Amino acid sequence: MASDTWNTENAQNYGIDLLISEHLRLRELQEEDLPFLTQWWNSPEFMALQGSLVLPHPVNEAATLFKSRSLNRGTTDGVGLSITLPDDTLIGHTALYDYNAPARSAELMIMIGGSNVGQGYGTLATKMIIDYGFREMGLNRIGLTVWAYNERALRTFIRSGFREEGRVRQAGFHDGSFHDKIVMGLLAEEYFRN
Repeated sequence: MASDTWNTENAQNYGIDLLISEHLRLRELQEEDLPFLTQWWNSPEFMALQGSLVLPHPVNEAATLFKSRSLNRGTTDGVGLSITLPDDTLIGHTALYDYNAPARSAELMIMIGGSNVGQGYGTLATKMIIDYGFREMGLNRIGLTVWAYNERALRTFIRSGFREEGRVRQAGFHDGSFHDKIVMGLLAEEYFRN
């Protein structure tokens, strides 16, 4: 919307549209979120989807990761937000981190936990955080990496407009085999074209 047509109502609606949808809300990280987030992060069934090792992190280390990615001191640090249902039930966390000011780029992280996995919330939350990144942070590029075997995440990212930019071949080792990591990205011009 052009700045000369902005008024109080438009500004308020913009703020609401960025952080609240019919099905989800993005809000600040709260201390009571941390036990759930660290439990989901350390959940054995999701470890091979998130990192290079199936190895639980100390709870304090995982909590520090979420806190550090959720400082929200402005666009200089990136943004980290808890994902909730409209009734404030926590279902995950998302962040735009490793903010690079000259390139106006950041990396995307998203985690949906517990019984909420596979319900479509990951796609909705991904679309909300990339909308925030492009419309509010003024990013030019949002990038991410995902294991090639993580079909569910790949579908989410492709539905959200990301394109494969390359592969880091045999970057991980699980179950006696090497696995590729896919590098994906989405540019502002691609996002606003759709």
